Amino acid sequence: MTEPPLSDDQTGTIAGIQSEIAVPAQAELAPVYAEFGAAVHDTQALEFGLVLLMALATRYDDAGFGKQAVASLSSAEAGQTIGELFRAVRKREHFTSPERKAIHKAIRLRNELVHRFMVDKVEQLFSDEGRRDLVGHLQGIRKSVQYADGIIASLIDRYLQNHRTTLEELQDYAADLFEGDAD
Repeated sequence: MTEPPLSDDQTGTIAGIQSEIAVPAQAELAPVYAEFGAAVHDTQALEFGLVLLMALATRYDDAGFGKQAVASLSSAEAGQTIGELFRAVRKREHFTSPERKAIHKAIRLRNELVHRFMVDKVEQLFSDEGRRDLVGHLQGIRKSVQYADGIIASLIDRYLQNHRTTLEELQDYAADLFEGDAD
């Protein structure tokens, strides 16, 4: 179906520009969007693990994390918050340099993915090769994030075991700790 020509008042507008762009079919975009959604899900799992680890450090290592620390995970201050978390958790656990780097990288990738990825990569959606590259890039992000999440999960498991507590008790504690703070 051919689009009607632009009227003079549509030229140079968003509507006018959008009508001139040949958007790929939904079936062509679906693999990119599916991988993007899966990557965002992985980053949310990592973020949830970090929040639980903050709750453990607050409860058992006298760390002082609150709602602001949780909010900073998705901001430019994420590195500082993760650094504070590492310092608190190191009282009980040892992070290797590669583990610290992997977690910092995963948080950076999370923030890029959520805040800029699709905007920065939008041109790649318009070619088969570009979409394949995007899927590969997203799979790489997922691998990095899943690796970091595994590190965090193993730390959480050790805390739970050492303190004879359950994940459910920890989740309740984290909810009270982080959702109870004033905005």
